[in-house]
Parts: sequence; C-alpha cells; structure tokens
Amino acid sequence: MSEGVYENSDGFEDDELDAMKNTEIDDQLYSNVRAFKPSSRDGVVASDGVIGHHDSTERDQLQASYSLLTKERDQLQTSYSLLTKERDQLQISYSLLSKERDQLQTSYSLLTKERDQLQTSSNTLTKERDQLQTSYSLLTKERGQQQKEKNDLMRKFSNLKQTCPKDWKKFESSWYFLSTETKTWGESKDDCLERGADLVIINSDKEQEFLFHLNKGFWIGLTDTVTEGTWKWVDGNPLTTPKYWGSGQPNGGGVENCVLLTHSSSDQGPWHDYPCSFNHSWICEI
Repeated sequence: MSEGVYENSDGFEDDELDAMKNTEIDDQLYSNVRAFKPSSRDGVVASDGVIGHHDSTERDQLQASYSLLTKERDQLQTSYSLLTKERDQLQISYSLLSKERDQLQTSYSLLTKERDQLQTSSNTLTKERDQLQTSYSLLTKERGQQQKEKNDLMRKFSNLKQTCPKDWKKFESSWYFLSTETKTWGESKDDCLERGADLVIINSDKEQEFLFHLNKGFWIGLTDTVTEGTWKWVDGNPLTTPKYWGSGQPNGGGVENCVLLTHSSSDQGPWHDYPCSFNHSWICEI
C-alpha cells in the first residue's frame, strides 16, 4: 500500500490518481456483471421467468459487490489521505532534523576548534609553569647559598669586631683604621676594601666629633665623581648632613670631587673638597 502512496512523487496529482482508481473499480464492476450473464455458448437456455429471476439475483449481487467495493475505495482513499499527511509531516520532520543536524555539526566543529586552542594554551602554560618552577628552584638554591655566605660574613664580621686587629680604634659599634701613609682617594678606598672595610661614612654628630678629635686630616667616603654636585657616600646613599662643610665649601667644581676631613681649630666646618688625585691619609670603617 505504501508503494502506491509514494508513487505520487513520479508526477501524478492526487485528483488524477483518484480518477484512475475510480475508473479501475468501475471496470472491475462491469467485468463482474458480464461474468454473471448466461451465454448461449455455455448451452444455457432459460425461459423469460427464469431469466428475469436470474437477472434480479445477479443485479442484487452486483449491487452488493459495488457497495462493498465503493466502501473499500473510500477506506483506501481515507488511508491514502492519512498516509499522504503522515508523509508530509515526516518530510517536515526530516527537514527540521536535517537542519538541526547541520547546526549541531557546525557547533561541534566550533567546539572542536576551541578545544584545540585551549589545549594549545594549556600546553603553553604548562611549559611556562615548568620553566618558572625551574627558575624558582634555581633562585631558591642561590638564595640559600647567598644566605650561607652572608651568615659566614656576619660571623667573621662579628669576630672581627670582638677581636679588632692592631691599629684599629673602636667607637660605639664601629671600628676605625687610621692610615700612617698617604694615597689618592681611589687608592685609599681600595686599601679599605682589602681590609674588609670601606672609607668612613659619617652618620651622626657624635661620630663626626670622634673623628675630628683624631687631630689628623684624612679622606672620607664622600664623593661626587658620578654626578657633579650630587654628593654620595661610598655605599650609594646621598649626603643628608651637609652642615660639616667648611666655609665656602664645596668650591672645586668638576676638579675637586673627593672630600677630606681636616683638623683646624679656627675652621668650624672641617669638610673640604679636594682633587681625588691628591695624596692624603685615610680612615677605614667596619
């Protein structure tokens, strides 16, 4: 039955198909009528009464057959209409499902692309994390080594302060070495470094007074060799106590870039800028 229904897609309209079906049914009915009529070829001779009765019986049978066939035709027509409607509904459903399938395929492709991009990003971040972890481990190791070296130096420094060598003087928490020879400012600084110290840095009035009463002029750790006019201590810190400059000091411009602490009872400011190439005594501090 379904094959007959879908033969409509070959070009026949529904009305044309109904007409053809009705014609076929009528032809079948007339064939049935002819099948019931007696024929002389069969050797049957009937009287008028018998023939009339026989015709009436055949007619009733044909009418019953025609009614049944008509009913079957209507049922088939109804079934055909229902199947056609179901076919159309299925066609619509198929179209919708095909559209949804295409949309899902597009979404799947996009999600697959995003997944690949995220995977690439994840791999990159994982690599960076591993590199950072390696760097962190190296820095941690270096920090440990530096901390150990610092502890060793602090221990040596503490021991040095506890047992100061010959020619060093102690004032408060620092030790001072006053040279007995003269050198340039740069050579004096190098000598202090070799002794594990540096040229003296003056941090307080008490320290300034202590050094002044040593009754000797010497290089201190103050210079503007890096930037003219910007005076800094050898530890890189800027000068914050300029009150110790002598009268009119500093006055050497770009020629006198190192500071000498002088001893003079008539000069209230013992600091003077001098050419760094001059030879003077120096004092180291640790």
